[in-house]
Amino acid sequence: MKTILTNKDNDIYMDASGNLAIGEGLTAGANISKNAVLVTLGECEFNTTKGIPYFETIFADYPLIDLFQAAIIRTVESLPFVNRASNFQYSINNGVFSYSVKENTNLGDIIING
Repeated sequence: MKTILTNKDNDIYMDASGNLAIGEGLTAGANISKNAVLVTLGECEFNTTKGIPYFETIFADYPLIDLFQAAIIRTVESLPFVNRASNFQYSINNGVFSYSVKENTNLGDIIING
């Protein structure tokens, strides 16, 4: 599996040779997983049912963490190379919500942080 890589700002970038950065294997899987959970529900113009319902869960008046967790796991497990998602953990520090989830994939284990 190959994919165009993105940097920490989720922008595509050029590699040392001046070409689009391409990832393979575990690197590609991690990049695809990261991008899958960054999609906001309704953002995909031709399939508005895809994405994470950030505004209905985390940004709600009272955060609905269980629903957010279910959406993250459902999205990750829908990827063809992911066998299972587990170990969802979250924290809220100074009003900032952070989470991590572990994926067991055909490529190896991946941890997504958001």
